[in-house]
Amino acid sequence: MQTEITRLLGIKYPIIQGGMAWVAEHHLAAAVSEAGGLGLIGAASAPAEWVREQIRAARKLTDKPFGVNIMLMSPYAADVAKVIVEEGVQVVTTGAGSPGKYMEMWKEAGVKVIPVVASVALAKLMERGGADAVGDAHPPGQGADADDSPHGQGRPVRTCERPHIRRTQGAGGKLQRDGGAD
Repeated sequence: MQTEITRLLGIKYPIIQGGMAWVAEHHLAAAVSEAGGLGLIGAASAPAEWVREQIRAARKLTDKPFGVNIMLMSPYAADVAKVIVEEGVQVVTTGAGSPGKYMEMWKEAGVKVIPVVASVALAKLMERGGADAVGDAHPPGQGADADDSPHGQGRPVRTCERPHIRRTQGAGGKLQRDGGAD
């Protein structure tokens, strides 16, 4: 199955595993990647050296693309961002903030960047900043109807705004946590 996202990420199926904190470790990421999706190591609030060990362990289990999910509120986010480059990780997904200050470093290293966003404004900002795609933090049926986004990124994306994200996001498209992908 070929889609924009499979071509962008070099995967067989348009399936991106969630970067679930303390669950998405190297075994799961490698298994998902081996099965044709994109496995993710969830960095959560782990120190950079733990993430480095997870990346190296995943590489022993798969030669397929996999990525790392960085929770930008982590006190280790800056160090993990550097480990992504040092270890040659191909894809990074981000949540809980704006990855703007890391974008140049990642893009120069050839990393595909997929921020998970909670607002149209942040989606547009990420597009201007070079994001390859954006993930929808609040797909239909996932709640988050309050104007106070849990991610501190402004008003959550409403269903009526999702087509706008889709239009503004040129190269990679929009992804949804529940498995939908455009």
